[in-house]
Amino acid sequence: MITAMISPASLAAPPSAARVDARGRRVCPRTRGASARGSGRTARAEMHLADGLAPSRRRLAPLRAVDSDDATSPAAPSRSYVVPGRPVNPGLYCDWSVTDADVAEVWAYRVSLSVVALSVLACSSQAFIADDPGARGGSDPLWLDAAYFTGAASLGVALRLIHMYVDPIKKFMQALYVVGLAGSIGVAALASQNDGGSVPAYVVAHPAAVWAVGPMFAALTGVAFKEGMCYGKAECALLFFVVPATLLGHLTGLAGEGVEKGLLGAWCLLIAVFAARKYTQEVKDDIGDKSVFIFNDLGEDEKTEFVARARERDPARFARMTGE
Repeated sequence: MITAMISPASLAAPPSAARVDARGRRVCPRTRGASARGSGRTARAEMHLADGLAPSRRRLAPLRAVDSDDATSPAAPSRSYVVPGRPVNPGLYCDWSVTDADVAEVWAYRVSLSVVALSVLACSSQAFIADDPGARGGSDPLWLDAAYFTGAASLGVALRLIHMYVDPIKKFMQALYVVGLAGSIGVAALASQNDGGSVPAYVVAHPAAVWAVGPMFAALTGVAFKEGMCYGKAECALLFFVVPATLLGHLTGLAGEGVEKGLLGAWCLLIAVFAARKYTQEVKDDIGDKSVFIFNDLGEDEKTEFVARARERDPARFARMTGE
């Protein structure tokens, strides 16, 4: 086939004449302009395929690249996650843009935290109502449990969507959440068998139950720590201390009723401020450096190829990646 396609007869054929390939098919010539356009498209397609290493998660799927027409351009490898017409955010491993999926994910995270805050407020409000049963018209156990487990479910969503560079820490927080959720279900079963009370009421009456539900609140404390460290939020830093102090004070009995109510009130105030202030951040700030998540989602072979391309085509970025 190769001999037939480069035979003297085919070389001697005029540019405008049709020729026949080795399989007997008529091959019409293309104009120089069309060939150039085709080769340009091919180069851009090859560049996109080379640079668009597809991560495993759907939300990090590579987007159409804004590549240079020159496939050897050093900037091209870093632009595979840039959305045309949207702001470009420089990242450690590549440049990136905020996508519609990113916006939806960040807002889902924020709404989840808001539901958690509302759940804490709803369940804690019973501690500030007079002891007279007649004043507790809103303390229906079913209502309290609904508020408690709605908040628990929302915390699970937030832990799924939270952006954390160190994945093992995120997985540890999720494991704590699962243990605490299982403990909460167990406490709910005990409460229903004893006096038909709710989980919050049972924990108030039986301090040892903090061992069962505590891991879930430890996960919440982890969220507060992450938000406080990443964004310098004072309310999150205070939550990191107030939440465990409240639970441990109740578990050990070292905190009197007045102290417990004071800590619980501070918890409610701080988490309400935390949830409200999340809506004041830019979406890109809530994401962090998306290129880190893109890179971490790659397989080992893909990471090696990614670094090799950066070293070849973008030495400045490679130096930042390796700390040189």
